[in-house]
Amino acid sequence: MEINWITVSAQVVNFLILVWLLKRFLYQPVIRAMDRREQKIRNRMDDADDREQEAIHEKQNYQQKLASFEKEREDLLEETRQEARQTRSQMLEQAREETARVRNHWMREVDEEKTAFIDGLRHQSLEVVETVIRKALQDLADERLEERIAHTFIRQLHSLDEATRQAMAQSSEPATIATSFELDPGQRSALTRSIHELVGTDMTVNYTQSPELICGIELTCESQRISWNLSDYLEELTASVEKAFEPLETTEPGA
Repeated sequence: MEINWITVSAQVVNFLILVWLLKRFLYQPVIRAMDRREQKIRNRMDDADDREQEAIHEKQNYQQKLASFEKEREDLLEETRQEARQTRSQMLEQAREETARVRNHWMREVDEEKTAFIDGLRHQSLEVVETVIRKALQDLADERLEERIAHTFIRQLHSLDEATRQAMAQSSEPATIATSFELDPGQRSALTRSIHELVGTDMTVNYTQSPELICGIELTCESQRISWNLSDYLEELTASVEKAFEPLETTEPGA
C-alpha cells in the first residue's frame, strides 16, 4: 500500500492545528477556570484557617476572661465572707459589751440598793440601841452616881502624863469642864482644886452642861481633851453593831 505523504502531512498539520485550537480555546480556559477555582478554594481554606485561628484566639480570650471573672467572683465572695465574719464578730463584741454594761449597771443598782438597805437597817438598829441605852442610863443617873463620876474623873486627871500637864499649863485659854448633869459647889471645888494641883492656880476653870454626854464629864483646854463618858462605851457598842453588819455588806449579790 502506497503512503500518500501529502495526505499524512495534511492530517498531521490538521491535528496540530486541532491541538493548538483545543489548547487555545478549550484547555487553557478550562485550566484557567480550574486555577481560579483552585485559588478560590485555597482562598476559602485560608479564610477558614484565619477564621479558625481567630476562633481559637477568641476562645482563648474568652477562657481567659472567664478565668478572670471566676477569680474576681471568688475574690468577691471571699471578701464578702470576710466582711460577714468581721460584721458578725463586731456584732458579737457589741452584744457582749452591751450585756456587760447592762450587767454592771444592774450590779451597781443592786449594790446601791443593798448598801442603802443595810445602811438604813444599821442606822435604825443603832438608833434604837442608842435610844434604849441612853434612856436606861439617864434613868439610872442619881446624885450618888454623879458623885462617883466626878471622883473617877479626878483620878483620871491625876494619872495624866507630864507632857499633857505641861501643854495645859502653857495654855492661854481657860479650861472648860462639861458635864451631863449639874455639879454641886463641892464637886466643882474638888475638880477646880485638882486642876490647879496639876497645872497651877492661874488656870481659870469654867463649867457647862452638855446633854450629849451620857453620865459623863469632859475637860477641854485648847487642843487637849480629857473625858470620861459612858458615850464612849456606847460608841464601842455601836462599832460592834456596825462590825456585825460587815458580812452582809461584803456578800456578793446572788451568793
